[in-house]
Amino acid sequence: MISLRRKTYNLFHPKIGEIWCLHRVLPERSALAGNRELEITPDYLESMIERKRRQGFEFVDLDTIVAAANGSETPEKQLVNISFDDGFEDVYTNAYPVLKRHHIPFTLYVTTDMPDGKADLWWLQLERMAGGDAEWFNRVSQQVYVSQGDFGLAMHTLTSSQADHSLCRQSLTWDQIHSMVSEGWCTVGSHGVSHTALSLLPEKLALRELIASKHRLEAMLGVEVRHFSYPHSFYSKASNQLVFRAGYHTAVIAYGGSVRRRTRNAAFLSRKNIIQP
Repeated sequence: MISLRRKTYNLFHPKIGEIWCLHRVLPERSALAGNRELEITPDYLESMIERKRRQGFEFVDLDTIVAAANGSETPEKQLVNISFDDGFEDVYTNAYPVLKRHHIPFTLYVTTDMPDGKADLWWLQLERMAGGDAEWFNRVSQQVYVSQGDFGLAMHTLTSSQADHSLCRQSLTWDQIHSMVSEGWCTVGSHGVSHTALSLLPEKLALRELIASKHRLEAMLGVEVRHFSYPHSFYSKASNQLVFRAGYHTAVIAYGGSVRRRTRNAAFLSRKNIIQP
């Protein structure tokens, strides 16, 4: 049952739309549930777009939906912004053709170590090491996420492995990102330098992640970067404040549902986590 407090909040903060949280778009999804939940197929993406348009939703860029959330009036139509975290090449090869065909702007939150070829994509490495053993994969993943520290380091410690940077071949290149930005469809935000959970870092290192990733993106793409996505959706009151200190205007998490008018904290915007059945 919805509490009176929640009903009152919803009345004064009506829904104006939603920001979708996506990661990868692949014709064939992972056999392991933990990674498969981060993947949808191109056909599923297209079906979601078509369904939302039939329902009367309007697809807009991130700045438009943020402005509506801060505005004094509720938009006539519910708004949708599609966003992708991390920076995998399949956004360019599989998602971008669908989005362009439907004339849909989108947001890309880039982990800058990925196009730089230095990211530790430990969850992909763990899948390869699992060899299809879902029970082992799930057990190690759970141990990683309760480690309260560097998740990549935790995985490598648990499995006696070293980071395999060759997995960055699955990442977008800077040229691909620049192409999507220059064609006017893509708003770029930061997803940190190393995809490290921000709230688990000391303040100095967290601020460095925020500032360094912003500067790297701006230097490589020639655009102002104003938006941030918390890696792993780990955030805190302190990290919220650091987002603004680093020069960002907004930050998003991977869950929370709809975007509402008169949003209380622009460094804590909800998204709708899209999981294909």
